[in-house]
Amino acid sequence: MVVFTVDTMPRKNKTIPHQPYQPKSAAAPLKKRFASRQLALQAIKELKKYHLDISLSAYQSPIDGGWYLTSGEKDS
Repeated sequence: MVVFTVDTMPRKNKTIPHQPYQPKSAAAPLKKRFASRQLALQAIKELKKYHLDISLSAYQSPIDGGWYLTSGEKDS
């Protein structure tokens, strides 16, 4: 006969679930890709309507050739 007491009870599994790796590069789905520079600049104009103090520029990714927005100094 096996008797379990509070001290000998197995503990609940508290391991953290696995989080798959998601790269944060230009090919990442978190960034919005624009097909042309003109569309990216148009998006900047739209954003400036609602956020007056925002400073954005557009750059072309060397990886996939798409256009992305950045708050850095990369103006192409």
